[in-house]
Amino acid sequence: MSLFCCPICRAPLERGERSYTCPNGHSYDRAREGYVHLLPANQKHARDPGDDKEMAAARSRFLSADYYAPLRKALCALALEHAGAGAAVLDAFWLIFPEAGPGCREQWQEEKQALLEAVWTGGDPIQRQAAALQLASLAMAADKLEQAHTLLQELPKPVGDATMLWVQYYIKKGKPEEAKTKAQARLYQLLVQTLSCLTLLTNSKFMPQQGIYKAVAAYHAIARTFGLPDVGDGLLMALHLEQGRLKEAAACFARYVDALTGPFPTLDQDLFSPGVPAPRQGEPATASREYRQLLLASVQEDAAYARLLEEPAFAAALAKLQASLCG
Repeated sequence: MSLFCCPICRAPLERGERSYTCPNGHSYDRAREGYVHLLPANQKHARDPGDDKEMAAARSRFLSADYYAPLRKALCALALEHAGAGAAVLDAFWLIFPEAGPGCREQWQEEKQALLEAVWTGGDPIQRQAAALQLASLAMAADKLEQAHTLLQELPKPVGDATMLWVQYYIKKGKPEEAKTKAQARLYQLLVQTLSCLTLLTNSKFMPQQGIYKAVAAYHAIARTFGLPDVGDGLLMALHLEQGRLKEAAACFARYVDALTGPFPTLDQDLFSPGVPAPRQGEPATASREYRQLLLASVQEDAAYARLLEEPAFAAALAKLQASLCG
């Protein structure tokens, strides 16, 4: 369960090990203190919105005294009783109170672990599966690999996709539009999942070079065929840089920046109806401003990219990325 939605496309945000992401590829990194910045730059009404350092310090002192403990425990108990989602309440505390000290955050983490374990051992099947996934994620983050392996193994195998049956049902009920929407929504979901899997297959730690090339080529083909964001060149750039092919890496970076700063692609209108759940058309970029800021920072701080600075294509793309963040 997610308590938060993406500020760009309104899709639900799912918490990962280091960031919150939505199904449409928008990503928001968690700061070291645990908070996530979700205010789009074009909605700021001040240069530095939010509390100043003194206000943040005062709230940290208040949180460290744990005055919210009765409220937090009551909310978790209610969520656990009615929806098996008490852990989401604690995720909310991480976001709402980023100034909380290490002691508070450790306590919230322990309480989240206990709530998830309670759901895992006594929840209904659906809630149990969700709890097992989150527990596996926590175990992985803590390098408890055997525990994560055990939890992942206990997850049930998929029983099949009911989309075909739903489509047949709507057709027999004389509702062709519902049948089409059902099939299109499932197609979109599968496409997003496929692109995510192809991204995983570009990891040089376990994929050979030729496999990575094919994964990126498949990413390009799927994105362009269906009108989805195509950031495959960002994946290929890392491989070229790893192999010391600086001109190829710079060219990939230039195309990657073009994709991030260009207009949002339009889903193929012959395959998708306007009502299909998907990113809003007309967004100014494939990625949010925050994502582009993170990319710029990583490029400027990572010594591996220093070798590309003398490549004209890279320098021009870097300037374009910087310009997209001005104003």
